[in-house]
Amino acid sequence: RVGARGTQIHHLRGWHTQHTNILYHPLLYKSIKEGFFMWCEPRKNGVVYRERYKDPLTEKNKVVTVFKSKDTAQNRNKAQRELNAKIEAAIAELQCDDCSITLSQMQKEYLKAQSVTFKQSTVKRNRIITSSVIDLLGADSIVNNLTTQFVNSRLLGSGKQVSTLNTYITRFKALLNWGYINDYHNNMKLIAKLKQFVDPADDKEITSKYLEPTEAEKLLDYIKEDKSWHWYYVTSILIHTGLRFGELSALETTDIDTKNLTIRISKTYDSINDIVTTPKTDNSKRTIHIQPDLLLELKKCLLWRNEMMLANNIRSCLLIPNIKTGEHMQIAGYEKYLRVTSEKLLGRHVTPHMLRHTHASLLAANGMTPDEIARRLGHSKSTITSKIYIHVTQKVIENDNRKLDQIKLFS
Repeated sequence: RVGARGTQIHHLRGWHTQHTNILYHPLLYKSIKEGFFMWCEPRKNGVVYRERYKDPLTEKNKVVTVFKSKDTAQNRNKAQRELNAKIEAAIAELQCDDCSITLSQMQKEYLKAQSVTFKQSTVKRNRIITSSVIDLLGADSIVNNLTTQFVNSRLLGSGKQVSTLNTYITRFKALLNWGYINDYHNNMKLIAKLKQFVDPADDKEITSKYLEPTEAEKLLDYIKEDKSWHWYYVTSILIHTGLRFGELSALETTDIDTKNLTIRISKTYDSINDIVTTPKTDNSKRTIHIQPDLLLELKKCLLWRNEMMLANNIRSCLLIPNIKTGEHMQIAGYEKYLRVTSEKLLGRHVTPHMLRHTHASLLAANGMTPDEIARRLGHSKSTITSKIYIHVTQKVIENDNRKLDQIKLFS
């Protein structure tokens, strides 16, 4: 029943309300007739407008509110529009009715969600890669309308290397999967059909990911002869441990236990944001064993470190600090030194991460299994390491076969 100011409502369209004091106006009756119920409640400093709606997830009635300074016809109209907008927004969060989200819109939500759970450096990397893909596909492209043929044609038409394109596909599929799980699109066909490209020079590409034992020895000998001891110990320890550069940069002397022969990896240095943070993944938090040749290198490194700090009058708790400041090493300086040295000595560009892959290849060549290598490197999954393992073990088998070919069991 609707009456003058102060009338009470007891029952409306099957649901019971508490006795509610309302302010009567024409919009109220109109809303009731249309199946909606907007009402207003007086306050000392204004009026609160309310409206019920059915939550599509729980099918329970919920209420949205809007506050206005006074009850006027103009404010009622505004309140009705604002309440409708709030209801639509609440329902939109639970449903994907039109699935018309564009690539740029989905990327924005994807990165926003990642910034809550991932490190800044990871979010930045994912933004760069997904932006590169979106530049090729079109920022306004509707995700639900994308086809595998269109995506593949745009990627292949970019003229980029297959390895780069496969990196794009890996990160783009992660974006698509996130969007599907969070109801931003329902283009499951694209996710299922989108595959990495086969590189005709796959074997050559795998070998370019790591150094052969002779190359690694040649590189270390050259740096030693050059008396670049700072970069020598960085290079040697990376090859002997498989650490990421950021993990080595954050490594402190207290993380090295030469008595129990262990190294504790619990942090990494993010040179982009100049912060020490947790390792890349949960699996990256690990304790690795110090093998005899690594123990010898660590002891030499500690002696050199103490002499260098005394000579430069610096203090640092880091295993290998910046030799001028005692602070964390920056990867840019090492990348430049390693690139110039490797191109001059080996005729190809070597990166710090290739030394990690080199460690994996040396372990594979000496009979360690993929699971054992993964635990050493702190991997939950690594496509490159798996490919290196298969490639290296295949070479070992071929060498064994060549030896067999030279043996005559019966003269």
